[in-house]
Amino acid sequence: MKVQELRQMLSSAERSRVEKAFVESYKQLKKYQKEEADILIRDILSGQSEKSGVKKEKQSFAELEAQIETFLENAKAGNYYAPNRVIPKSQRPKWRFLVKGYIKELGKIVPDSEHYERATLLLREIYALLCEACNYYLFSTEDAFRSAGWLQDELFHLLVSKTFGSGFSKDNVAEMTVMACTGGLSRESLYYEQQAVLLSELKTSDVKYIAMETAKKEIRERKEKLHGLGKYDHQRYYLEEEINNFCDLFLMLSLSLAETESGVKYYFKNSIKRDKETILYCALRVADIIDDDEMWKEIYKYGLSQKIKPRDELTREYREKTR
Repeated sequence: MKVQELRQMLSSAERSRVEKAFVESYKQLKKYQKEEADILIRDILSGQSEKSGVKKEKQSFAELEAQIETFLENAKAGNYYAPNRVIPKSQRPKWRFLVKGYIKELGKIVPDSEHYERATLLLREIYALLCEACNYYLFSTEDAFRSAGWLQDELFHLLVSKTFGSGFSKDNVAEMTVMACTGGLSRESLYYEQQAVLLSELKTSDVKYIAMETAKKEIRERKEKLHGLGKYDHQRYYLEEEINNFCDLFLMLSLSLAETESGVKYYFKNSIKRDKETILYCALRVADIIDDDEMWKEIYKYGLSQKIKPRDELTREYREKTR
């Protein structure tokens, strides 16, 4: 229904039926939606929404920056989740509205602004915070990105485009390469999605090679760290996951440059999976993102040359592509 249709229905209905409809509709909401609705409902019923309707003067960038820095400090300290005397209990659930507002304001700042570089850095810190909140409870939510009204890959896309808005420097490309492969994940996201976003913004071969060299460097550093860990050290899982993520991105970039052979050889040499057939399966899933059947078949044939027996699912897929 349109809002006007809903208003007309409510105006002609009995109070008891309006209350019943409202409660039954509320029951249909997911947990994070109820958390947002709770704040809105309380504000409307208490009259707070009317008081906040007064038009505010536009704040300066310095004021916005100070607010964001204070928010980040409190969030990292757990003050929006755990009981404390810094953030009142009634204000803790409102963190999501703060984040929405901060992202909106930072997104408005154009590249020729004197504040552009700093605004991009603040946006990067907010994105990193939401990633961290997906691994640890910083807020009372199971999905920080969804609670803030964003899909993770969409916010990452905004961050990448803003970062490259000031140029494709080596540092900028390296920073986005690392962020595409590390950090916490929303419950609805995969690293493939962030990597595909990054690939879409790397328009030239030069910047793609910078990203590939960054991936190789990050893989080397993590493999060196693995040598000093015990077999069951808890850090091993996270390092291996990140190595595999960087391998996925490296292969994705190689395929986009039509360097399938060298890319797949590097992938098989450096990926850390339980067996080679799993590595082949994952390499073909990366090829699916590029959506090139010829590259897919080339990777499949490379697997066969390495004496790998693909699972039935892949065999059937290969037959379909070769018809």
